[in-house]
Amino acid sequence: MNDRPENRSTDWRRQRRSRTQRSVEEPLSVTNGDTQTTDSKNNTLYSLIEPALDAVGAFGTPMVIAGIIGIALGLIIVAFIESMKIYGLIVIIFGAILVGVIAIIYFSTVTAAFLSRTGRYGTNSLVMLAAFLGIVLLINIISFSNNQRWDNTATQQFSLATQTKNLLEDLDQPVKATAFFREDMASFPDVVRAQQMLARQAKVEDTFSEFSNRNNLFSYEFIDPDINPEIARNYGISTYESIIIEAVGSNQTNLITRTDDLYSELEQDLYTSILVVSGQEKRKIYFLAQHGEKNINRTDPDGLSTLKDSLESFNYEVEALRLSSTAEEVSIPDDAALLVIAGPTADMPETHKDALNKYLSGKDSAGQARIEAARLIFMAEPDTSDSFKEFLAQWGILLGDGYILDKERSDPITPQRIRLSSYNPVAPEVQQIVRPRGIPLEISFMQGATSLFVAEDGLRLPVEIARTSPNSYLIDDIERTDPVESGDNPDPSGIFIPAYYIQAVGQVGSPIPTSAAPQHQIAQMVIFGDSDFATNKFVNSGSGESLFLNSANYLLGDFSLISIHNRQTVFREFNLDKNEYKFVRLSSWFFLPVLMGLLATLVWWIRR
Repeated sequence: MNDRPENRSTDWRRQRRSRTQRSVEEPLSVTNGDTQTTDSKNNTLYSLIEPALDAVGAFGTPMVIAGIIGIALGLIIVAFIESMKIYGLIVIIFGAILVGVIAIIYFSTVTAAFLSRTGRYGTNSLVMLAAFLGIVLLINIISFSNNQRWDNTATQQFSLATQTKNLLEDLDQPVKATAFFREDMASFPDVVRAQQMLARQAKVEDTFSEFSNRNNLFSYEFIDPDINPEIARNYGISTYESIIIEAVGSNQTNLITRTDDLYSELEQDLYTSILVVSGQEKRKIYFLAQHGEKNINRTDPDGLSTLKDSLESFNYEVEALRLSSTAEEVSIPDDAALLVIAGPTADMPETHKDALNKYLSGKDSAGQARIEAARLIFMAEPDTSDSFKEFLAQWGILLGDGYILDKERSDPITPQRIRLSSYNPVAPEVQQIVRPRGIPLEISFMQGATSLFVAEDGLRLPVEIARTSPNSYLIDDIERTDPVESGDNPDPSGIFIPAYYIQAVGQVGSPIPTSAAPQHQIAQMVIFGDSDFATNKFVNSGSGESLFLNSANYLLGDFSLISIHNRQTVFREFNLDKNEYKFVRLSSWFFLPVLMGLLATLVWWIRR
């Protein structure tokens, strides 16, 4: 039996509508006077706020859009623009307020949207999307912290040498590389050179990145010396494409200069510089002894002990070199970064001369190619021994007979002492010697300096470091201070050069190279016509000490301890005959589509 009234509707929507209508029509029973008063006040307050809320709500859609844009823009500013972080936070707060106000005004609508069936589906979708993004983010974090790279090139051109990897693994202190390159290459007048500089900069940046990936204690930055001249000046940089390697927290720095158009020795130079600035390896400077040279251990006025202390303060290891006088064959040590010959007055045996010639020719003790080129500082005197004069002459360097008297710059009391102040202001090869950190050297004093002459035979490139005034004379008697200006045998007069920087690729008479010589064969020399300026008596007078130290630092700027060869880019072709080419082409056209069709057929067959 059915007890329901016959006139009762079975449609739930009609039942709900009728119940709602009855509830509205039934009078409300009010039993408390205070409740009536409170409702009246609430209705009055709401009636005051309602127009304002309606007015704000009328702009709900644009306000929500503006709020979302504000939050997104603020997050971008906070994440990527550190200097505007506070403004980004303000924009985020403003956007959140806009969205929050609209959410409060339409609170019931928002709540219903989330609690409805569609809202629950949307919420579930958002949760799933957030979970997916979280998983992707987690995978990326794990992959970035545990990255692995493979170099499949034939010459491993994108890989570091094993020695370099071991060095970086053992590096336990921060090291920073600062590269000085021009930023605005679009306005560079020489287009071809600009493209070459950009290519070299890309190689430098790639190499820095490789080093940094191996050890995060290695950091780097690029600086435009035109935009930041003060930084470049502090490091003594005067040319583009120079690199300073610096041990962070100490004063140890090392300069790397480009050796060729390809920066082929970059990894090797970086390796050496890290060894030097981190204190793992000291560059060794030998002072030749036993031939009347100045002594590095003597503390009297004629000794070089002050100069030795200064060199050691630059992290150099200084040692006297005594070659055997009885052995049939001797050689310059293979670890010699720089050889100094300071004022020899006695002759040397032929075995010693052969050792010096072999050293300047780029040969090691075994007669093989040296890892680094020879570097020599020779400080001559008017009374330099004949055997050393012959040695220099074999390399195209001749010493003048006598000392230089400069009527304009010689000391009035001691005319044999000249005051050098005319340094080479133009040649870039010697700017780091005569203009360290962009500041020119002061006057240097040379006591009884002789003049230097360099052969121009295509085997050497001489660059003068300093010169005398045109009113100078070369006097062959050290006791005579009045030049002979006329007569049958006047003293030679004019401009004389008492200091040279020279690059040489062979002795006089050697065949002239038809192509660029290997780096180990290019001997670099600084020749002075005086040795007294470096002694304890004069080294602190004027810029004598700086002149020598700058010369040593410049010669050692591209010093190398190991040999890491540049990896050449190898062009490899995938050569196919006609049938192989046809197979590759047709398979690329049809293989993937046919495979996808077969898989689709398989799925249909399983689920049919």
